[in-house]
Amino acid sequence: MAKQVIHTEIEGRKLKISNLQKVLYPAVSVTKAEIIQYYLSIAPIMLKYIKDRPLTLIRFPDGIDKGSFYTKSKPDWTPSWIKSIGIAHSEETIQYLLAHENATLVWLANLAALEIHPMQMFSAEMEKPDHFIFDLDPPPNGDFQVVKQIAFELKDFLENKGYAPFVKTSGSKGLHIFVPIIPEHTHEDMVAQVKTLAKIFVKQHPTTCTLAMSKEKRGGKTLIDIFRNHKAHTTVAPYSMRGKSGAPLSFPITWEKLKDIHNSKDITIRNYQQYLDEFGDVWETFYDDASALIPSSTTDEIDPKIAEKLDDYIKKRDFDITPEPSLAPVKTRGSQFCVQLHNAQNLHYDLRLEKDGVLLSWAIPKGLPTKTGLKRLAIRTEDHPMKYLDFEGVIPKGQYGAGEMWVYARGSFVWDSQKDGSYKFTCKADGLNRSYKIYRTKDAQWIIELIKNNDFEKISLPIDPMLAGVSKKLPTSSKYTYEIKWDGIRSIIHVDGKYVSVYSRSGRNISTQFPELLNSDLFEVEQGIFDGEIVCLDEQGRPMFSQVISRMHTKGESSINLATKKNPAVCYLFDCIMLDGKYITKEPLLRRQAWMKVAFKSANIFRRSETMDDGQALYDAAKAMSLEGVMAKDKNGLYTIGQRSDYWLKVKFRINEQCYIAGYTKGEGDRSGLFGSMHLLKPEDDGTLKYMGKVGTGFDAKKMKMLMKRFEDLVIDKKSFKEKTDDDKDSVWLKPELLCEIQFASLSSTGTYREPVFLKLIDKQ
Repeated sequence: MAKQVIHTEIEGRKLKISNLQKVLYPAVSVTKAEIIQYYLSIAPIMLKYIKDRPLTLIRFPDGIDKGSFYTKSKPDWTPSWIKSIGIAHSEETIQYLLAHENATLVWLANLAALEIHPMQMFSAEMEKPDHFIFDLDPPPNGDFQVVKQIAFELKDFLENKGYAPFVKTSGSKGLHIFVPIIPEHTHEDMVAQVKTLAKIFVKQHPTTCTLAMSKEKRGGKTLIDIFRNHKAHTTVAPYSMRGKSGAPLSFPITWEKLKDIHNSKDITIRNYQQYLDEFGDVWETFYDDASALIPSSTTDEIDPKIAEKLDDYIKKRDFDITPEPSLAPVKTRGSQFCVQLHNAQNLHYDLRLEKDGVLLSWAIPKGLPTKTGLKRLAIRTEDHPMKYLDFEGVIPKGQYGAGEMWVYARGSFVWDSQKDGSYKFTCKADGLNRSYKIYRTKDAQWIIELIKNNDFEKISLPIDPMLAGVSKKLPTSSKYTYEIKWDGIRSIIHVDGKYVSVYSRSGRNISTQFPELLNSDLFEVEQGIFDGEIVCLDEQGRPMFSQVISRMHTKGESSINLATKKNPAVCYLFDCIMLDGKYITKEPLLRRQAWMKVAFKSANIFRRSETMDDGQALYDAAKAMSLEGVMAKDKNGLYTIGQRSDYWLKVKFRINEQCYIAGYTKGEGDRSGLFGSMHLLKPEDDGTLKYMGKVGTGFDAKKMKMLMKRFEDLVIDKKSFKEKTDDDKDSVWLKPELLCEIQFASLSSTGTYREPVFLKLIDKQ
């Protein structure tokens, strides 16, 4: 039978897909079309974990009941836009496929490559794995509850060793635990560490766990499979399908959700969306949580020399009160650093560099310098313990350094030079790849200077803001936080030292029109890019759209100054794109908003757009106040510059009302011979008719012709209402007898409909 071929295009890539109706999972009737649609929809998330990694595929061209085969080699017919990498093996060099874009996953799905297995390293760093894996493989007919219990015990074990484990269903029998590490060790070093960890863990759990690969030697225990960590081996990817009955997925879950999972095949192509809608991508912080490969020779004894260096640190803290880490045995590598954002008495940054078993620490009041040659004051503080690299939390009031602290950047660094009282070093971290010089000037006072910025030379403005998706109903998942949808001018606020610039959504610089927003003293940070909405408010605190639009179009210094006094604007900030030289768009929403909150002074001009977890209560309150709507935002969502994303969903209120048609404007262009819009009168309780503006949408040609026919016998010489309109001279007036139903978003400041849409005529019986 000839193949049924369809030609399509995805994001500029031309694809030929075939046999969409072929059933690949007979028991549940899942077709190739469904599989392609799944991989296309999951691609933006899945690519974060497989992009630029050599791939091994398991293909099922005739369905899961008709056999499968592994393939590593790039097919001869592979499109030229799909990348690959040659990897030398003992007897040959194999060209492995690399996935770089959504279209690649669709192409793989068309090959019936149901299972996608990436390597544990990027193609650019083939000798440096960035995670290791424990595959919990239960015995035949094993109890999945036992596997779950082992997973939780392994989680605690790894966390106590300083690692951050992530869990996913295997889509088969067991569970996979992935542990991100900083990619700076060889595969041999990583495998040696994993073996040591596994041996210790199995020794601690001898009745339930084994390392024996032979099934005959397992004795009914769960295999802690670490063999797949070797360089040439692979594991099924997060979000990959499995070639198993029921069309299951290997799906990332939270540790809390693991408690409710009954089987590793629980999440399938048919129900995965409800998990994704409720929890989002639960591995969002996977790369950020990468830790050093901790040597297995960690001792339980604290090095006396390190304890001596940390004496000042210990004396300044009461560890019965503060959550900060106390002394603990940790083996060091000499190349870790962090920068912490510290909202103490004054907002500042803390720089910490690993040296000789401790963290050399400086408080930097104005943040790390963001421009080459720029110098900033740094105050040398006491050495901190290694565990402080990951410390986040609130230091209680009354304690040294009281206030909230976050990890702003975390990674590795190299010393470029070391002298007494003077260091040069290069940091390597997500969003902070830069070289600095820091040197002492007097006592505890140091100067830090930026030598080179490998992230970007300068900030490119304007920035296109992120756009929201649309939802007709209020999503009520616990993954969302909710806020008011402000009806104003969407704006990007750029702070740079003493200067503040304001850009509209289209990129126009509107700073001159809003001089009250240009006060840099209202910000606690030296540099930042914020997303917000400029509004003018009435006495009830409701935005008046016409007023803020008037402000934006006001010209001339004297007119602008007068408008500022008569009609002051405020700006509600709801997101942060860049903070003190680091783009933070990959941070989850709640973290971005927390940093935004401490980055400016809560004044009358700049305000935080407050959030709520009770979306329904906010929805009801906003609707009662006749506001435009609410926003539902994914708490873990990224900020996608210039793109529309369902990480944000706008839910607009739409209200239906009945009105009389009092006339129409003459149509032009495609509507020549018909009408442009209709004048509306709303019946009031006292029997009068109130002018509500015009409606010009909601019609097709057929409906407009029907209306024109109904208008013929209702034409009058003089309008039936007193209000003056901009179209009085170009309107045809009608007896207000035809009743129609319209839908609108809100009322304007003059009381007319905003965004009205015609729905239907209502014939009175």
